[in-house]
Amino acid sequence: MTMAPVEPVEGEFTFLKQNMRSEQSKSHQVPPQCIITNVYQLGIPTKTDGVLGNLPCSEAGSPSLLDIILLSQWEDHAWKGQLRFDVTACQKKVVTGGRKFIAQLNENWKPSILMDLEKQTIQSLRPTKLSDVKHQRENVLVCVSFGERECPELVSSTMLPKDGILIIANAHPIEYGHAFLVPYDVHQMPWLLDKKVLGLMMQITAEVANCSFRVFFDYDASISLDQKCFQASYFADPLPVELLPTIPVYGNLLTSGVYISEVADYALKTLIFVSKNLKALVEVVGEMCSYLHDNGTAFSLLISDCGTKVFMFPQVRAILGYQLSTLECGGYFVYDTKSDFDHINEADILKLLASVSLDVPNFETLKQQCCVAASKLVL
Repeated sequence: MTMAPVEPVEGEFTFLKQNMRSEQSKSHQVPPQCIITNVYQLGIPTKTDGVLGNLPCSEAGSPSLLDIILLSQWEDHAWKGQLRFDVTACQKKVVTGGRKFIAQLNENWKPSILMDLEKQTIQSLRPTKLSDVKHQRENVLVCVSFGERECPELVSSTMLPKDGILIIANAHPIEYGHAFLVPYDVHQMPWLLDKKVLGLMMQITAEVANCSFRVFFDYDASISLDQKCFQASYFADPLPVELLPTIPVYGNLLTSGVYISEVADYALKTLIFVSKNLKALVEVVGEMCSYLHDNGTAFSLLISDCGTKVFMFPQVRAILGYQLSTLECGGYFVYDTKSDFDHINEADILKLLASVSLDVPNFETLKQQCCVAASKLVL
């Protein structure tokens, strides 16, 4: 699918006249000469007894509309040369050993790039810099917002919805389709991991409906949340952590609606939350994010399986002061030198993961808190 370019209506800056008052009540005006963007309005998920069902208006086995939009727009950006390099050409290998860790060689990549890009992307959306949104226009793939109809819709708009999520291509991608997911109204949110935002991220993952698509987020207690945003990417294969066995912690999908487990025998202690009930999953994961935030604990989130599964990687600050990214927590590592790429081994990776892992007592306390949070939400 190729997206047709969106043209201004009656000049550089003209608002849509039809239902103007209604639309303006739900949106922010975009400054003159700013972007006119495609807005994808999410369809209302079909539900059965409170369980998130199949995506509305999508045929079994066929790509969803949102999936088609993201992939086609990404390809269009790549074809136009708006990405700094071809990430699909980067060399990869599976690290020798039982964990099957993935290593990528990308000599265009620097560890600080991602943090700098996040900061620049979010700062351009601040209320005092809304005129700078136009600088992101070439990288915006689509804006996603809540819809009011059963089927999703794609509309063109000169206004950005207050509840909108801007999906902005990362010009320095780690993987195929790498993008930032930035709440347009982020400057008015007290905390980026507001349950409404978290729920919208899960719903986006669900509506993309592609098992290769994952959304992730890194929270560092030492960095202001107004400099962080969600990210998303497509992965041809599961991350190594997704293939490991698990140990039950709480519940099951038949009786409680939420199932919590821990990854077995993994150097970085990891929790997994599973539910087909979007509301319940958001409530439990949101409660645990708040708990870790209140305790000054860093963590990373990985949303997978079309929005029904969330990996949580709590971390302590290592002696050297670093924090691992979500992908590193999941077993996917990027190296910017051939020497590091050639000499990486499983033992070193396991040592790195263990260096940021919670100790046993603190992890047991975290699991108890999970059970308390989930028990309050038994359906």
